Amino acid sequence: MKYTILKYILSFLAIPLLLSSCQEKMVGSFDSESSLFFYRGSENSAGVPQMDSLSYSFFLGGSILTDTVWVEVWLTGIPDGKDRPLPLVQSNAGEPGAAVAGEHYVGFDSAELAGYMVMPANSVYTLVPVVVKRTAQMDTQEFRLDMELGTNDIFVAGIMDRTSFTLKITAMAVKPPLWDVPNSYLSIFGPWGQEKMKFIIDYVNYSDFDQVLTTDYRVFLALKAKAALAAYEELHGPLYEADGVTRVVFP
Repeated sequence: MKYTILKYILSFLAIPLLLSSCQEKMVGSFDSESSLFFYRGSENSAGVPQMDSLSYSFFLGGSILTDTVWVEVWLTGIPDGKDRPLPLVQSNAGEPGAAVAGEHYVGFDSAELAGYMVMPANSVYTLVPVVVKRTAQMDTQEFRLDMELGTNDIFVAGIMDRTSFTLKITAMAVKPPLWDVPNSYLSIFGPWGQEKMKFIIDYVNYSDFDQVLTTDYRVFLALKAKAALAAYEELHGPLYEADGVTRVVFP
């Protein structure tokens, strides 16, 4: 009986030592390992909305053939005193509708991007340029670039649901992320449409759809759009979306 009681006492006394040992191992492991993840929020350091995906369209760029989308990557772990290469790759290469490196975007392993494909020394985040290239196919198609933060000799696997990011590239009109936000473009121009958006750009002379607008400016744009559409219809008749049925109107 005494032996049994002593056994339990010794086991109990050993628990704090075991927990202390485990805690030391976990802290040491965190301190010595680093991983990467994509920022998520309404606006990254470059002013770009960045959740789990983003759509880019050359539609708003006029005649430009290349442009850059800045994607923000963050570090877990301790910053280092030297630049560390980012294990960034395309994860959907070869799939139907996938963007092609060199054709639709500049490959991440290209010489011109080598200086950007690192986590800079003493930094906890960096902006990675995704250089997109316009092709004739984009006038009628959208191409998908799935990006993945993998592992290398420096970085281990990161936060599971934040190591991937998708960029969709096209030259067609794309519905802006803020269009349906309360007191935004839906209240000014009504439901979104490609022909409506083209009309707003060409005749209302407005194209910065990433702005959060003041009440006075929303009223101004609404009145300007109605006046521009009325003038257009006097010369050309009603304007319709591509389906030939949905008429372009403003509320």
